[in-house]
Amino acid sequence: MHERNRARRIRGPFEGGASSAARTLFFVLATENLLINYTATAMNVALSALVGDLHTTLTGVQSAISLYALVVAAFVISGSKLGRRHGYRRAFVAGGGTFALGALISALAPSLPFLLLGWSVLQGLGVALMLPSLMAMLTETFAGAVRTKVLSTLAMTSGIGAAAGPVLGGLITNYLTWRMSFLLGAVITLAGTWLIRHTVDAGPFPGHPGQRFDALGVLLSTTGLVLLVVAALFAGRYGLLKARQDFAVLGHTLLERGGLSPVPVLSGIGLIFLAAFAGWELRLVKSGRDPLVRVTVLQNRTVRTGISTQLMLILVPNGMLFLVPVFLQTTFGFGALHCGVVLLPIALGLMTAAPPTARRIGQGRMTHRAAAMGAFVCMGVGCVAVAVLFSPRAQGVAAVGLALAPGILLIGLGRGMATTLTDLVQSAPDRDEVSDVTGLSYAAGYLGSSFGVALAGALMTTSLLYGFEAGVNDSRALSTAQKELVTRALEHQVQITAVSDDALRARAMSRGITGAAADGLVRINARAREQALTVSATGMATLAAGGWLMSLRLPVRAGTATATGPGRETPSQGQ
Repeated sequence: MHERNRARRIRGPFEGGASSAARTLFFVLATENLLINYTATAMNVALSALVGDLHTTLTGVQSAISLYALVVAAFVISGSKLGRRHGYRRAFVAGGGTFALGALISALAPSLPFLLLGWSVLQGLGVALMLPSLMAMLTETFAGAVRTKVLSTLAMTSGIGAAAGPVLGGLITNYLTWRMSFLLGAVITLAGTWLIRHTVDAGPFPGHPGQRFDALGVLLSTTGLVLLVVAALFAGRYGLLKARQDFAVLGHTLLERGGLSPVPVLSGIGLIFLAAFAGWELRLVKSGRDPLVRVTVLQNRTVRTGISTQLMLILVPNGMLFLVPVFLQTTFGFGALHCGVVLLPIALGLMTAAPPTARRIGQGRMTHRAAAMGAFVCMGVGCVAVAVLFSPRAQGVAAVGLALAPGILLIGLGRGMATTLTDLVQSAPDRDEVSDVTGLSYAAGYLGSSFGVALAGALMTTSLLYGFEAGVNDSRALSTAQKELVTRALEHQVQITAVSDDALRARAMSRGITGAAADGLVRINARAREQALTVSATGMATLAAGGWLMSLRLPVRAGTATATGPGRETPSQGQ
């Protein structure tokens, strides 16, 4: 009740006589939302710098990126519940402090474990607390057409932050250091939490007397999500179905090479945990207790389909935002700045498509379904364009940028068209179900981000490995002994091909392979990388096609998300 009373006091920032508190609230939350999404992609162009400064590997950095998204996905539902139980302002401030602490640790990190602690864990937990509270405060503060504008603008800041991350992150990494991105994040977040604490009324402590927090629900949901993402990460190393090497835990071999891969095993166990989570939550609801999330909100077709569509709309572009910088840095040795320049069209595309899409939907001239379907078409065609138009003969930033620009621009246009779906999902449930939908929506979004990075990396690594192995076996420049040496090296380090030509030549020389044989390995490596880009981008395009089919079940009528005001759905949105 106190949240609704506070909302009435500061409602209407885009109407005449808007209060300064309302404007401050929106500005601070939109800025923090942009920063959060910037943090998620800025390090994609700093892969080489991270590997060098932290003395780690590309696989280690990929794990940090995926783990960050995974932590958010795993705990954002808990964050939503904590905000509802203890007040959204309190949860936001606590999350901001956790995020800032993680940013400081990341900025000072001497090695990968510190980066994992600061970025992946602490910042991930901070985001899991902030995002649901951020969305809930805005959803309950604004109503009708004003809320549509607020949520569309918020979604646009998400896209702008994610798209600008590689560009701005590249500039900061090139001229300063990647550590500065984390320092700036800490300063901005601390300032934002201070403003929220001093401008937004916390209200009375809501609490839930006699109701225990659903710790078992947290355990079941977190375990299930972790297993699913870990399975996706393992796909590149162990293979999708058949294990390319032994799978050992604490020195004990659980799955032998040539047998079943750990990927389907972990995925199956993860799905079992999630099914148990759903059953447990339903049991709590039936017994009158307080669940972590009321999964019954998924009975609403708009919520169910909208959240699934959101997952795919984030998975595809985030996968490409990881894939392209990896390819540029391993193929051409591009630094952070050059990678950011090549990825600039995605930000331009987003800013070009987002405002007119939101305007047309607000005027009733376009449906959310049409926008989502158009977004998937742009993303799918863009992925195919990246795979087809890139020429291995391109040299220099200008040539490479021009070859990739059409595809990257189309992906950006699709990301821009997708920004309005948040309003549809948040407007579908009743008011008392908003926090449940918010938690599920953000969990799906960050799960999509984590899966996008993991799947793109798995497709790239698998294609690299098979292409490199085939090239080695068919090579006439390598002797039989040298082929066996390379094969053994691959068995112990399957990601050996995810390196630049110079790095591969150095590794070959360290194993006694020089001259024509080393030149042959470099040529094989280059062809394998080009093939991997084609396969991975095509795989992302296939996922975009699947998302397009999924979006067919979204509501048809234009403007249904806001036709009846906040917290209610029109008949076309129901089941």
